[in-house]
Amino acid sequence: MHHLRHIYGTMLQRRPVQFKTPVLRLLATMSALVVVGAFSLPATSFGASSPAVVVKMSDKPPKFIPETVTIKAGQTVQWVNNAKTLHSVDGDPTMALKPSDVSLPSGAKSFDSGFMKPDMTWEYTFKVPGTYKYTCVPHEKDGMNGEVIVK
Repeated sequence: MHHLRHIYGTMLQRRPVQFKTPVLRLLATMSALVVVGAFSLPATSFGASSPAVVVKMSDKPPKFIPETVTIKAGQTVQWVNNAKTLHSVDGDPTMALKPSDVSLPSGAKSFDSGFMKPDMTWEYTFKVPGTYKYTCVPHEKDGMNGEVIVK
């Protein structure tokens, strides 16, 4: 224990580093500010964009809330499964029971969230303008369909 007191006592008695030139002092200060600033920035400042719209998924009745949203091309929609059952977001016509439940604008790629457990989120960025009709595969028969209109 005595040797720890000696080590810590020596560290506490040291004088701060003195930089001889103003340029070195400036560089040291700027470096410290960059390090501190990097740890204090929110994660969104590093390129992640927040969604333009959040769509919730309910159980009783199974539905997307809201069922229709309007966004601009290049914006992102986030779906949140705040229900107690599995849900999905499917904009893939080959997965729909009824072809009229899912449709995409010409040139748009199909999308599929996979099965989303309760409390999961999923995002999709819409790049092609037009109307996207999508469904929840486990609840399509219950009429759980949604629509994204991209301007």
